[in-house]
Amino acid sequence: MRRLVFAVATLAVLDRFEPALLRSLEAGRYEDPATDFRLENSDLFGLGPLVAYLHEHPHGPGRRVLFLGNSIVFGYGLSASDALPARYQQLDASAKVFNVGVNGFPTVSSYLVAKAAIDAVDLTYVNLGPIEAPIVAPILPTLIPIDEGDLAQFHLPAPNRTERILSTRANRWRLYRDAYRVQAAMFGSSTRQYIYLHKGAFARALMARVHAAPAGDAPSDATVTIDAPMSAAVPDVSREATWRRDRPELWQFGDLYRSRRKPVVLLQMEGYSKMLADAAIGDFNRVFAPYARVLVVHVPPPLTIDGMHLSSVAATQLARALWDLRQEDHSR
Repeated sequence: MRRLVFAVATLAVLDRFEPALLRSLEAGRYEDPATDFRLENSDLFGLGPLVAYLHEHPHGPGRRVLFLGNSIVFGYGLSASDALPARYQQLDASAKVFNVGVNGFPTVSSYLVAKAAIDAVDLTYVNLGPIEAPIVAPILPTLIPIDEGDLAQFHLPAPNRTERILSTRANRWRLYRDAYRVQAAMFGSSTRQYIYLHKGAFARALMARVHAAPAGDAPSDATVTIDAPMSAAVPDVSREATWRRDRPELWQFGDLYRSRRKPVVLLQMEGYSKMLADAAIGDFNRVFAPYARVLVVHVPPPLTIDGMHLSSVAATQLARALWDLRQEDHSR
Protein backbone atom coordinates (compact mmCIF):
# COMPACT_ATOMS: atom_id res chain seq x y z
CA MET A 1 0.00 0.00 0.00
CA ARG A 2 2.86 2.40 0.81
CA ARG A 3 4.42 1.72 -2.58
CA LEU A 4 1.10 2.32 -4.30
CA VAL A 5 0.56 5.60 -2.47
CA PHE A 6 4.13 6.68 -3.32
CA ALA A 7 3.63 5.80 -7.00
CA VAL A 8 0.35 7.74 -7.19
CA ALA A 9 1.90 10.74 -5.45
CA THR A 10 4.87 10.67 -7.83
CA LEU A 11 2.59 10.55 -10.87
CA ALA A 12 0.53 13.44 -9.46
CA VAL A 13 3.66 15.58 -9.10
CA LEU A 14 4.97 14.68 -12.56
CA ASP A 15 1.57 15.40 -14.04
CA ARG A 16 1.87 19.05 -13.01
CA PHE A 17 5.07 19.49 -15.01
CA GLU A 18 3.82 17.65 -18.10
CA PRO A 19 2.31 20.67 -19.97
CA ALA A 20 5.56 22.64 -19.88
CA LEU A 21 7.56 19.59 -20.94
CA LEU A 22 5.16 18.86 -23.80
CA ARG A 23 5.26 22.47 -25.05
CA SER A 24 9.04 22.45 -25.09
CA LEU A 25 9.35 19.09 -26.85
CA GLU A 26 6.70 19.86 -29.48
CA ALA A 27 8.06 23.31 -30.24
CA GLY A 28 11.43 21.77 -30.98
CA ARG A 29 9.99 19.05 -33.20
CA TYR A 30 7.28 20.95 -35.06
CA GLU A 31 8.53 24.52 -35.33
CA ASP A 32 12.27 24.41 -35.99
CA PRO A 33 12.89 24.89 -39.76
CA ALA A 34 16.49 23.76 -39.31
CA THR A 35 15.35 20.17 -38.68
CA ASP A 36 13.83 17.84 -41.27
CA PHE A 37 10.43 16.63 -40.12
CA ARG A 38 9.44 13.14 -41.23
CA LEU A 39 7.24 10.45 -39.69
CA GLU A 40 9.64 7.94 -38.17
CA ASN A 41 9.85 4.73 -40.20
CA SER A 42 6.94 5.98 -42.37
CA ASP A 43 4.39 4.78 -39.81
CA LEU A 44 1.19 6.41 -38.56
CA PHE A 45 2.13 6.77 -34.89
CA GLY A 46 3.22 10.41 -35.19
CA LEU A 47 0.27 11.50 -37.37
CA GLY A 48 -2.23 11.99 -34.54
CA PRO A 49 0.16 13.98 -32.32
CA LEU A 50 1.11 16.22 -35.26
CA VAL A 51 -2.52 17.01 -36.12
CA ALA A 52 -3.32 17.58 -32.44
CA TYR A 53 -0.45 20.04 -32.17
CA LEU A 54 -1.54 21.91 -35.29
CA HIS A 55 -5.08 22.16 -33.93
CA GLU A 56 -3.83 23.67 -30.69
CA HIS A 57 -1.33 25.94 -32.43
CA PRO A 58 -2.90 26.99 -35.76
CA HIS A 59 -0.32 29.74 -36.20
CA GLY A 60 3.41 29.09 -35.96
CA PRO A 61 6.37 31.47 -35.99
CA GLY A 62 6.54 31.15 -39.79
CA ARG A 63 4.70 29.67 -42.76
CA ARG A 64 3.86 25.99 -42.77
CA VAL A 65 4.06 23.70 -45.79
CA LEU A 66 2.51 20.23 -45.72
CA PHE A 67 3.56 17.35 -48.01
CA LEU A 68 1.08 14.45 -48.10
CA GLY A 69 1.33 11.14 -49.91
CA ASN A 70 2.94 7.74 -49.79
CA SER A 71 6.49 6.39 -49.99
CA ILE A 72 7.40 8.74 -52.86
CA VAL A 73 6.84 11.71 -50.55
CA PHE A 74 8.35 9.93 -47.56
CA GLY A 75 11.52 9.29 -49.55
CA TYR A 76 11.89 5.53 -49.75
CA GLY A 77 15.57 4.60 -49.76
CA LEU A 78 16.61 8.16 -48.86
CA SER A 79 17.56 9.88 -45.65
CA ALA A 80 15.12 12.46 -44.30
CA SER A 81 17.37 15.25 -45.55
CA ASP A 82 17.37 13.86 -49.12
CA ALA A 83 13.60 13.42 -49.44
CA LEU A 84 11.48 15.83 -51.49
CA PRO A 85 10.01 17.80 -48.54
CA ALA A 86 13.45 18.36 -47.02
CA ARG A 87 14.82 19.56 -50.36
CA TYR A 88 11.91 21.98 -50.53
CA GLN A 89 12.66 23.07 -46.95
CA GLN A 90 16.15 24.07 -48.05
CA LEU A 91 14.61 26.45 -50.60
CA ASP A 92 12.09 27.92 -48.16
CA ALA A 93 14.07 28.54 -44.99
CA SER A 94 11.38 30.83 -43.59
CA ALA A 95 8.79 28.02 -43.50
CA LYS A 96 8.42 24.76 -41.61
CA VAL A 97 7.94 21.87 -44.02
CA PHE A 98 6.20 18.70 -42.80
CA ASN A 99 6.88 15.40 -44.54
CA VAL A 100 3.69 13.39 -43.89
CA GLY A 101 4.46 10.59 -46.34
CA VAL A 102 3.30 7.12 -45.27
CA ASN A 103 4.06 3.95 -47.21
CA GLY A 104 0.98 2.90 -49.18
CA PHE A 105 -1.09 5.88 -48.00
CA PRO A 106 -4.18 6.22 -50.25
CA THR A 107 -5.17 9.56 -51.76
CA VAL A 108 -8.45 9.64 -49.81
CA SER A 109 -6.52 9.23 -46.54
CA SER A 110 -4.37 12.19 -47.58
CA TYR A 111 -7.59 14.15 -48.17
CA LEU A 112 -8.84 13.46 -44.64
CA VAL A 113 -5.49 14.46 -43.12
CA ALA A 114 -5.48 17.63 -45.24
CA LYS A 115 -8.98 18.45 -44.05
CA ALA A 116 -7.97 17.98 -40.42
CA ALA A 117 -4.88 20.21 -40.76
CA ILE A 118 -5.92 22.79 -43.35
CA ASP A 119 -6.52 25.68 -40.96
CA ALA A 120 -2.98 25.41 -39.56
CA VAL A 121 -0.98 25.22 -42.80
CA ASP A 122 -0.33 27.76 -45.54
CA LEU A 123 0.43 25.49 -48.51
CA THR A 124 -0.19 21.80 -49.19
CA TYR A 125 1.35 19.42 -51.73
CA VAL A 126 -0.30 16.04 -52.32
CA ASN A 127 1.10 13.11 -54.27
CA LEU A 128 -1.81 11.43 -56.07
CA GLY A 129 -1.68 7.65 -55.75
CA PRO A 130 -2.50 4.84 -58.16
CA ILE A 131 -5.53 3.46 -56.31
CA GLU A 132 -8.90 4.31 -57.80
CA ALA A 133 -11.26 3.03 -55.10
CA PRO A 134 -11.91 5.33 -52.10
CA ILE A 135 -9.85 3.23 -49.71
CA VAL A 136 -9.03 4.76 -46.33
CA ALA A 137 -6.67 3.49 -43.63
CA PRO A 138 -9.17 2.00 -41.10
CA ILE A 139 -7.13 3.27 -38.13
CA LEU A 140 -7.39 6.90 -39.26
CA PRO A 141 -10.49 7.85 -37.20
CA THR A 142 -8.63 6.93 -34.02
CA LEU A 143 -5.75 9.25 -34.93
CA ILE A 144 -7.30 12.43 -36.32
CA PRO A 145 -10.67 14.18 -36.08
CA ILE A 146 -13.01 13.08 -38.89
CA ASP A 147 -16.53 14.46 -39.13
CA GLU A 148 -19.61 12.28 -39.22
CA GLY A 149 -20.25 12.91 -42.91
CA ASP A 150 -16.81 11.63 -43.91
CA LEU A 151 -17.11 8.63 -41.60
CA ALA A 152 -20.31 7.68 -43.40
CA GLN A 153 -19.03 8.46 -46.90
CA PHE A 154 -15.89 6.36 -46.53
CA HIS A 155 -17.52 3.63 -44.40
CA LEU A 156 -15.26 4.22 -41.43
CA PRO A 157 -16.03 3.12 -37.87
CA ALA A 158 -16.41 5.92 -35.35
CA PRO A 159 -13.65 5.94 -32.68
CA ASN A 160 -14.45 4.48 -29.29
CA ARG A 161 -16.31 7.13 -27.27
CA THR A 162 -14.51 6.43 -24.00
CA GLU A 163 -11.11 6.55 -25.65
CA ARG A 164 -12.08 9.79 -27.40
CA ILE A 165 -12.95 11.42 -24.07
CA LEU A 166 -9.72 10.20 -22.48
CA SER A 167 -7.71 11.77 -25.31
CA THR A 168 -9.35 15.21 -25.05
CA ARG A 169 -9.07 18.11 -22.63
CA ALA A 170 -11.93 16.58 -20.64
CA ASN A 171 -9.38 14.15 -19.22
CA ARG A 172 -7.42 15.91 -16.50
CA TRP A 173 -4.81 13.15 -16.26
CA ARG A 174 -2.26 14.74 -18.59
CA LEU A 175 0.30 11.94 -18.54
CA TYR A 176 -2.28 9.57 -19.97
CA ARG A 177 -3.98 12.04 -22.28
CA ASP A 178 -0.74 13.25 -23.87
CA ALA A 179 1.31 10.05 -23.72
CA TYR A 180 1.34 9.61 -27.52
CA ARG A 181 2.22 13.26 -28.05
CA VAL A 182 5.15 13.16 -25.63
CA GLN A 183 6.57 10.04 -27.28
CA ALA A 184 6.08 11.44 -30.80
CA ALA A 185 7.73 14.73 -29.82
CA MET A 186 10.70 12.94 -28.27
CA PHE A 187 11.24 10.09 -30.71
CA GLY A 188 8.95 10.59 -33.70
CA SER A 189 7.48 7.18 -32.85
CA SER A 190 6.51 5.12 -29.83
CA THR A 191 9.25 4.54 -27.27
CA ARG A 192 9.16 0.79 -27.93
CA GLN A 193 9.35 1.25 -31.69
CA TYR A 194 12.15 3.81 -31.39
CA ILE A 195 14.29 1.48 -29.28
CA TYR A 196 13.62 -1.42 -31.63
CA LEU A 197 14.41 0.60 -34.75
CA HIS A 198 17.62 2.07 -33.44
CA LYS A 199 19.14 -1.24 -32.43
CA GLY A 200 20.17 -1.60 -36.05
CA ALA A 201 20.86 2.06 -36.81
CA PHE A 202 24.24 1.39 -38.37
CA ALA A 203 22.88 -1.32 -40.67
CA ARG A 204 19.99 0.88 -41.80
CA ALA A 205 22.30 3.82 -42.46
CA LEU A 206 24.49 1.56 -44.58
CA MET A 207 21.45 0.26 -46.51
CA ALA A 208 20.19 3.82 -47.09
CA ARG A 209 23.52 4.71 -48.64
CA VAL A 210 23.38 1.66 -50.88
CA HIS A 211 19.80 2.44 -51.96
CA ALA A 212 20.61 6.07 -52.63
CA ALA A 213 23.77 5.31 -54.57
CA PRO A 214 22.10 5.16 -58.03
CA ALA A 215 21.21 8.86 -57.68
CA GLY A 216 24.85 9.74 -58.06
CA ASP A 217 25.03 7.77 -61.32
CA ALA A 218 22.20 9.72 -62.98
CA PRO A 219 23.20 11.28 -66.31
CA SER A 220 23.54 15.04 -66.24
CA ASP A 221 21.01 15.54 -69.03
CA ALA A 222 18.17 13.77 -67.18
CA THR A 223 15.72 16.36 -65.88
CA VAL A 224 12.46 16.35 -63.95
CA THR A 225 9.83 18.34 -65.85
CA ILE A 226 6.35 19.59 -64.97
CA ASP A 227 3.29 20.33 -67.10
CA ALA A 228 0.32 22.40 -65.92
CA PRO A 229 -2.56 21.98 -68.39
CA MET A 230 -5.15 24.76 -68.33
CA SER A 231 -8.39 24.84 -70.30
CA ALA A 232 -9.20 27.98 -72.25
CA ALA A 233 -12.63 28.27 -70.63
CA VAL A 234 -14.50 27.01 -67.59
CA PRO A 235 -16.23 23.69 -68.41
CA ASP A 236 -20.02 23.61 -68.57
CA VAL A 237 -22.06 21.95 -65.80
CA SER A 238 -22.44 18.65 -67.64
CA ARG A 239 -18.73 18.33 -68.42
CA GLU A 240 -17.73 19.17 -64.86
CA ALA A 241 -20.21 16.62 -63.50
CA THR A 242 -18.57 13.95 -65.66
CA TRP A 243 -15.12 14.72 -64.27
CA ARG A 244 -16.47 14.77 -60.71
CA ARG A 245 -17.99 11.30 -61.10
CA ASP A 246 -14.76 9.96 -62.54
CA ARG A 247 -12.42 11.28 -59.83
CA PRO A 248 -14.48 12.45 -56.83
CA GLU A 249 -11.49 12.51 -54.45
CA LEU A 250 -9.69 14.96 -56.71
CA TRP A 251 -12.59 17.38 -56.83
CA GLN A 252 -13.10 17.10 -53.09
CA PHE A 253 -9.60 18.51 -52.68
CA GLY A 254 -10.51 21.40 -54.95
CA ASP A 255 -13.78 22.13 -53.14
CA LEU A 256 -12.10 22.00 -49.74
CA TYR A 257 -9.22 24.34 -50.50
CA ARG A 258 -11.30 26.80 -52.49
CA SER A 259 -13.79 27.03 -49.61
CA ARG A 260 -10.95 27.82 -47.18
CA ARG A 261 -9.12 30.05 -49.68
CA LYS A 262 -5.93 28.04 -49.20
CA PRO A 263 -3.53 26.76 -51.91
CA VAL A 264 -3.07 23.07 -52.68
CA VAL A 265 -0.93 21.47 -55.40
CA LEU A 266 -1.80 17.93 -56.49
CA LEU A 267 1.09 16.02 -58.06
CA GLN A 268 0.17 13.63 -60.86
CA MET A 269 3.24 11.41 -61.17
CA GLU A 270 3.50 10.12 -64.75
CA GLY A 271 3.65 6.33 -64.83
CA TYR A 272 2.56 6.02 -61.21
CA SER A 273 -0.55 8.04 -60.34
CA LYS A 274 -3.88 6.90 -61.75
CA MET A 275 -4.08 8.30 -65.24
CA LEU A 276 -5.83 11.64 -65.77
CA ALA A 277 -6.55 13.06 -69.22
CA ASP A 278 -5.05 16.47 -69.97
CA ALA A 279 -8.59 17.71 -70.64
CA ALA A 280 -9.70 16.69 -67.14
CA ILE A 281 -6.64 18.31 -65.56
CA GLY A 282 -7.08 21.47 -67.63
CA ASP A 283 -10.73 21.81 -66.60
CA PHE A 284 -9.88 21.18 -62.94
CA ASN A 285 -7.15 23.82 -63.01
CA ARG A 286 -9.48 26.31 -64.64
CA VAL A 287 -12.34 25.70 -62.20
CA PHE A 288 -10.28 25.95 -59.04
CA ALA A 289 -7.70 28.61 -59.97
CA PRO A 290 -5.94 30.06 -58.09
CA TYR A 291 -6.49 27.79 -55.06
CA ALA A 292 -6.07 24.24 -56.37
CA ARG A 293 -4.34 22.76 -59.36
CA VAL A 294 -2.89 19.54 -60.69
CA LEU A 295 0.70 19.43 -61.93
CA VAL A 296 1.85 16.56 -64.14
CA VAL A 297 5.32 15.47 -63.01
CA HIS A 298 7.65 13.62 -65.42
CA VAL A 299 10.57 11.84 -63.75
CA PRO A 300 12.98 10.07 -66.15
CA PRO A 301 13.69 6.45 -65.08
CA PRO A 302 17.43 7.18 -64.58
CA LEU A 303 16.41 9.64 -61.85
CA THR A 304 14.57 6.99 -59.83
CA ILE A 305 15.91 4.40 -57.44
CA ASP A 306 13.70 1.57 -58.64
CA GLY A 307 11.67 2.95 -61.53
CA MET A 308 9.21 4.66 -59.19
CA HIS A 309 10.80 6.27 -56.12
CA LEU A 310 12.73 9.50 -56.47
CA SER A 311 16.49 9.57 -56.19
CA SER A 312 18.04 12.43 -54.24
CA VAL A 313 18.80 14.16 -57.55
CA ALA A 314 15.17 13.88 -58.65
CA ALA A 315 13.95 15.11 -55.26
CA THR A 316 16.22 18.14 -55.57
CA GLN A 317 15.08 18.91 -59.10
CA LEU A 318 11.39 18.46 -58.29
CA ALA A 319 11.66 20.65 -55.19
CA ARG A 320 13.25 23.38 -57.28
CA ALA A 321 10.58 23.07 -59.97
CA LEU A 322 7.79 23.31 -57.39
CA TRP A 323 9.47 26.28 -55.75
CA ASP A 324 9.90 28.08 -59.05
CA LEU A 325 6.23 27.56 -59.92
CA ARG A 326 5.23 28.85 -56.51
CA GLN A 327 7.33 31.96 -57.09
CA GLU A 328 5.55 32.53 -60.39
CA ASP A 329 2.21 32.22 -58.64
CA HIS A 330 3.14 34.95 -56.17
CA SER A 331 4.41 37.26 -58.88
CA ARG A 332 1.08 37.32 -60.70
